[in-house]
Amino acid sequence: MKKKLLLLLVPFLLAFQCDEEELPGFETNYILQNDTANDLYYLTENDNYIAVESQSRFSFGNSLNPVASPISPTELGAFNSIALYMLSGTDYVLVYSQDPIDDAVWILTEPETNRYEYRLVITDTDIN
Repeated sequence: MKKKLLLLLVPFLLAFQCDEEELPGFETNYILQNDTANDLYYLTENDNYIAVESQSRFSFGNSLNPVASPISPTELGAFNSIALYMLSGTDYVLVYSQDPIDDAVWILTEPETNRYEYRLVITDTDIN
């Protein structure tokens, strides 16, 4: 009888068991914003060109941090430099570079709670 009662109570007790609260993660995104009148081409570390169309955004990636602070582009270490090209005929022409990465030209925002964004905005002035 006790076993039957226990078997009936176990699901009831498990249904009301408190789950441990998960610790929040703090995400940082890294964005290239092409505000130029031209398509740009980002050269990856693997020597691949990725098109970043005029007036569009490209995500370099993101990172998670267990503490409530963003991880700067230099702290991330996922990319050590940035090279942007324009296509002239069949040739890629370097129009912008950061080597090494300069955190001072990246714009830090917090678009949502616990989400940070470092944005590198490239304008026509930057490539001329």
